[in-house]
Amino acid sequence: MQSKKKRILGIVAALLLMLAAPMNGMSADQKVYKLKFSWNDIWGPKFRASQIYRPGGEMERMLYERSGGRIQLEIIPRMFPSGDMFTAVAKGKADMGDIAMPWLSGTYPIWNWGEIPGIVNEDPVKGLAEELAVYQDPEVMKIYDKTLKKFGLKFWFVTQWDPANGIWSNRNITTLEDLKGMKVRVGGYLPTQGIKELGASPVTIAGSELAPAMMAGTIDGVLTSLGYGYSIGLGKVSKYFTLTPLSPTWTAVTLMNAKSFEALPEDLQKVVMDVGRELQQMVSLSTTAEYVMSLDTVDLSGVKRTRLEAGDAEQIAQAAAAVEKEWLNVEGPWKEERPALLKAVKNAVQNYRDFTGK
Repeated sequence: MQSKKKRILGIVAALLLMLAAPMNGMSADQKVYKLKFSWNDIWGPKFRASQIYRPGGEMERMLYERSGGRIQLEIIPRMFPSGDMFTAVAKGKADMGDIAMPWLSGTYPIWNWGEIPGIVNEDPVKGLAEELAVYQDPEVMKIYDKTLKKFGLKFWFVTQWDPANGIWSNRNITTLEDLKGMKVRVGGYLPTQGIKELGASPVTIAGSELAPAMMAGTIDGVLTSLGYGYSIGLGKVSKYFTLTPLSPTWTAVTLMNAKSFEALPEDLQKVVMDVGRELQQMVSLSTTAEYVMSLDTVDLSGVKRTRLEAGDAEQIAQAAAAVEKEWLNVEGPWKEERPALLKAVKNAVQNYRDFTGK
């Protein structure tokens, strides 16, 4: 009888211990972690992909729900100028932020490989899928983690925008000869090098002034995306949109301050990274869909879409190689890591193509 009683007491004690322990890897720590998110908010509601960041949007809601309310965001639109966001998050002035990497290409070129022509397909639908595969590649992510760690940052997820690889103009550009002598507004360090290699002259003008500058003849063309160009009125002052291999990606990378990330318990760190992977996939699909819808909008506006003829392929490849060489050799942080990253990126794209057969 005594032995039976002991067994029962032992079972009860074991059950109590099980109930007291965290279930399914859940942390016993029920502390609420309030994180400050600096939202670039440069596009407004016209691009659905940007709206994942809005207060009450998918990012905030998913973190809150998956953490059982233990991760709460304070989202501050335009907390810092776009060019200052990287440093602000690195210094802990914000815990998180979406940083448009092409704007930092002259300062931190290693993370701007996406603007090198010829790596991903110039067709945005194919290029977006290939670029996403790169950011899902373990070897690429190892280099990102290593290089960002130096600045006290943690990679969270990538936000793919409509690729900025088309020239809005009033000239029917089908050959490189057509580009010669044109004054083309270009945004970013590498596309500027690329447009020079293709024979045109790069011009710098603020985005808000592009349509008036086209109308006045101050510039002959604008290298930017289909959706953004149409949204700022380029469809009203242009006859053509010519797809080029230049600037085949335009990407924001959402980063966390490394100390803010490491201060989270392990289970919440996993929540953050899992949500990031889902948001990354969500944005890629949204941006692809928006691009496809933009095609119809631009076609209905009367703007004719063209692309460079295959006869110039060799010269275009030479221009791409020149831009790649510039990227490899320009001075800046982690210059010695760029060859390894470029190799990993190209391998990831090739693996994707081998899998899909495209």
